[in-house]
Amino acid sequence: MIRHIIVTVFTAALLCFTNAKSQIKAALPVWGNWTTWGDQLKGTYQNPVIPGDYSDVDCIRVGRDYYAVSSTFQYSPGFVVLHSKNMVNWRIQGHVVNDISVISPAMN
Repeated sequence: MIRHIIVTVFTAALLCFTNAKSQIKAALPVWGNWTTWGDQLKGTYQNPVIPGDYSDVDCIRVGRDYYAVSSTFQYSPGFVVLHSKNMVNWRIQGHVVNDISVISPAMN
């Protein structure tokens, strides 16, 4: 009798966990398939705030502005510079290197 109760409780807990896991998984967007991101225009935001692959990001604040830089590895233009007033809405400010092939002919 006790064994039957333990199995029943365990099975019920497992079903609840599986159901919760399925609901969480269904609620999460698939990477890269966002319909909205960043500022939701109602005082909230949704990750990712920047829909892209910005690796090795470094961010600083200068006064009321935020600047971020990200390596772009072998892609021209190189070393992107981003600007934001609130760390949610980012714009590409420019690039440090316009043509990375000037660094090395191997990057052409």
